[in-house]
Amino acid sequence: MDGAGREFPSGFDQEFVSQEGHRGYFGRNVLKGLVDGMEGFLEEKRRTPGFRSMGPAALCGFLWLDDPELAACLARFDNVCVVVSKQGRSARDLAKLGKLKPLADGDNGILASAFAGLTGLDWRTDGRATVVGPGSSMADLVIPPVRTIGFRKKADLVPILHTKIVLLGEMWWYDEDGMGGVADVTGFRPERLWVGSTNGTARSRKSLEFGMWLDDPQALQAAEAFLVQLMAHSEALDPDSDVFEPEMLPVEFDDDAFASYVAEFTPERDEDDGGPLV
Repeated sequence: MDGAGREFPSGFDQEFVSQEGHRGYFGRNVLKGLVDGMEGFLEEKRRTPGFRSMGPAALCGFLWLDDPELAACLARFDNVCVVVSKQGRSARDLAKLGKLKPLADGDNGILASAFAGLTGLDWRTDGRATVVGPGSSMADLVIPPVRTIGFRKKADLVPILHTKIVLLGEMWWYDEDGMGGVADVTGFRPERLWVGSTNGTARSRKSLEFGMWLDDPQALQAAEAFLVQLMAHSEALDPDSDVFEPEMLPVEFDDDAFASYVAEFTPERDEDDGGPLV
C-alpha cells in the first residue's frame, strides 16, 4: 500500500498569529503557509523594492525538495540557492534529481561576493584549491540555484542535512566601499525566516507538520550564517563524490611569487643614510 486515499482529519489544522504578528501553522498542508508567505514577499518587493535593490532572494536548507508549487515560486526569485541532502544513484534517486533540474538550471543563483563567508573561495581545480599569484584576479563566483551537501547513502546510515528553513531577503548594490572609494559592492539584507518541520516535498502536504514565520533579528542573523556555511560547503546537484567533499575551497596564495614581486618593485636604499638611491 502506498497510502493513497489515506488522510488525517481536518481537526488537526490550526493557523495562528503571534503577538508579534508572525503567522504559524499546525496540521496538514503546512507547506501552503510557506508558499503563500513567499508569494506575498515577492509581491511586496515588486511594489516597494529596497534602496538599490538587486531583487528578492531566498536561501533554503531542506532534506529534500520536489513540491511543484514551491519549486515554481523559488524560480521567480531573482536570487536563490537551495541546499539539499546529497542523493543516491539508484533509478529512483536519479528520477528525483530530474525533478529539480529545471530549478537547478536557472540563471538566478547567488552572488558569492555578497557574503563575507563566501569570499576567498573558488571552485576546485583538479581536486585542489586554486593558487593565486600577483597577476591573478579573484573569481566572482555565482552559487547555482540548487546545491547538495553531505554523504551519499550506502548500506549504512549517514549524517544528513535535516533542516527545513527558508530565509527571505533582498540583494543590494552600492558604488562605494567602506573607505569611501569607488567600488562595486553587493550585499544581502535578511528580512523573514521560515522554520518548521515540513520538508519541501509534495508528500509533506498530507502529513501533520508545523511551520512559522519569524523576523527576530538574532534569528535572521543566525540563519544567514548557517545557510552561508551550507553554500560554502556544498557540491553540485549530482556530484561524483560519495563523501562530504565541498566543491569550493579557500584560495591558496603563492607566497614565493608575491615575495619576488615585492622585491622587484622595492627601491634600493643608500647604505649611508638609509634613503632611497637617486
